[in-house]
Amino acid sequence: MARSRGMNSYYELLGVPPNATEIEIRSAYGRDVLRLQEAASDSKVAQFRAALDAAFATLVDPTKRSAYDAELATATQDRVADGAEDATDAFRYARNGGLWFAGGGLVTAATYAFSSGTYFLAWGPLLFGGFQLVRGLLRYLTVPGGARQTSHLAMLGGLIAIGILSAGFVGVSEGQASQEAAHLEKWNAMIDATSLQVTQASELVNGVANRPGPWDTSDSADMAKASALYASVAETVASATAPARFEWYRTGMSKNFRDAAAITHDYSLLSSSSPASAFEALDSRWHTRVNEANTFSDRFEAQERTTP
Repeated sequence: MARSRGMNSYYELLGVPPNATEIEIRSAYGRDVLRLQEAASDSKVAQFRAALDAAFATLVDPTKRSAYDAELATATQDRVADGAEDATDAFRYARNGGLWFAGGGLVTAATYAFSSGTYFLAWGPLLFGGFQLVRGLLRYLTVPGGARQTSHLAMLGGLIAIGILSAGFVGVSEGQASQEAAHLEKWNAMIDATSLQVTQASELVNGVANRPGPWDTSDSADMAKASALYASVAETVASATAPARFEWYRTGMSKNFRDAAAITHDYSLLSSSSPASAFEALDSRWHTRVNEANTFSDRFEAQERTTP
């Protein structure tokens, strides 16, 4: 027996199309009868031969064939109608699950967006709706392709996207917040580590400025020490990891400390015989740097006062 596929009609049993001619039907019947004669005789062969004979007797008789075709068309219409009904039921089931799933995602995203990191994670709607959505979608995909509607698939896809994007927004935001917290911790550690160096450098500069008498080698030595301290701080700040909102401040203060290192270095090169204009030029550069640092600090404090 050559055919092992499921056979739904006499035409499929004989392997001919529904519009086959009588000659094509007789040829297919004769071919299959010859194959059966070559096969070992058993109950299955007898059943198949009986089915072939019934199919042949019906399809070569115009009256019987016409009645059979009508019955076949009615059965096909019934299957289509049943498939459409199954598709509608499966879609409604999946859609209801999708609404719960999308709603849970939106509630989670909304409470997160309008709160300071505290939010309501709608586990119930997400899990229940997601399970029902997947189950209904799998059921929907099993119905005949002709019964499925593009609009149904588009709506289900949209609900899935809303739920995933809403929940994904919270997940990504939480990840970013966690990363921001880690950067803030490193930033604060860097501030603590460099504060002593900044204090020491400032004390050296102020000591030189307040020291009476003409410029001497001790003044140059103190300025050289201050320059080394400022350079170390500048390098530390430049290589530090800062939260995104501090990046402008990190960049600006790194440059400011480099300027402080350069100015104090130039001070260290002066001597008692240096012209007054050299001192005045460095004093002007230093005051400009100090004003710039104060501007950065004021902007930073204003930003942090408005940050939730």
